Amino acid sequence: MLDERQIGDLMLTEIESAERPSAVLDVERAMSTARRQRRLAQGAGAALLAVALTVGGLTVPDLLTPDRPPAPAPLGAAPVDGQTGLPVALTTVDPQRVYVRFGWLPDGMRDLQYQAGLLLSGQGVHLGASNGRTDDQRQFVTVSLLPKGVEPSAPQRDSGEPAVAGDSERGPRLNGGDSVFASYSGAEKPEAILCWQYAPDGWAQVRVFGTGSDVRKTATQVARSLRFGTDTIPMPATVAGVPAGLRLITVNVHESLDEPNYWDAGWTWTQEPATADPGRQRARTLAVVVARYRNVTDPTDRAFVDPNTTLDGHPARFTEGDGNESLTVYDVNGANVSIDDSALLPTGGTRALFPMVTLVAEPAAWHTHLHR
Repeated sequence: MLDERQIGDLMLTEIESAERPSAVLDVERAMSTARRQRRLAQGAGAALLAVALTVGGLTVPDLLTPDRPPAPAPLGAAPVDGQTGLPVALTTVDPQRVYVRFGWLPDGMRDLQYQAGLLLSGQGVHLGASNGRTDDQRQFVTVSLLPKGVEPSAPQRDSGEPAVAGDSERGPRLNGGDSVFASYSGAEKPEAILCWQYAPDGWAQVRVFGTGSDVRKTATQVARSLRFGTDTIPMPATVAGVPAGLRLITVNVHESLDEPNYWDAGWTWTQEPATADPGRQRARTLAVVVARYRNVTDPTDRAFVDPNTTLDGHPARFTEGDGNESLTVYDVNGANVSIDDSALLPTGGTRALFPMVTLVAEPAAWHTHLHR
């Protein structure tokens, strides 16, 4: 199952700077990869941060200057006539809030993700959808909300070459103000990057990749249909018993619409202060993830269920080393519960924390907020 910090590190090289999203969020592989990499270096998050900042250091050209400031939409209101925004720009991001939802997506989008809180380079919000392909047929749509005063950055390219800013053109009216279509070198397929202010001095960006010939039209329709608000994010469980010295930094939710429908949702805590750099905050974490159970018995399958113990009558897998612990409890009323601790809990802390994870009444039938 999933290590939430690792899933962030895998995804956030794509999320920050509006990079391409993963086709399928493979939580089992992410978890196993995290456990291996955790033993290699605790400072990997800081290294990833440096790479991300280097690649994503370019900002959108001077057209990021609307003629007049945007007029914020009423809080939680559905977009009407291009009113797409929040009353004020985010200065901090509450990981437990849903700030933006899709209202419309092009056909074929099957994998959906929402992440809020500490991203790789700092506070932010990411909303993404893809067609689940990793080959040259891949398509995706991403939405980024940036904190007050932070401008959108250049996308990352598969080639690793820096994306150089090109000519920009004025886009449609959004949130009562002008928007801009930014362009960058190196796009492998038709791409549109649409930027506007969701609130004064708060930038939003929609990136559309490979969804057809008229990607600007698609980006405009996605942007105009976005729904903004500050609702509490629905989760499949509540978690009590987290030490008081730990601070929630990220919530991540994913759902696949392909059969069999699959979802996972998780929380990440750190002991580092909010003033620490993002890499340091993510270097040692406690992660709890709840996912829909899949009975996979094929050892070659990445989702293979591989218990080595039991806990409260449920098959489970427990590993430990260097003070770190990883626990996955399978098929708890149709859900898996994973707890991954980077030596922030006492010895045996993952097993002690498991009873403090209270699932919703019917977790096997639960769905995310990403699709209704």
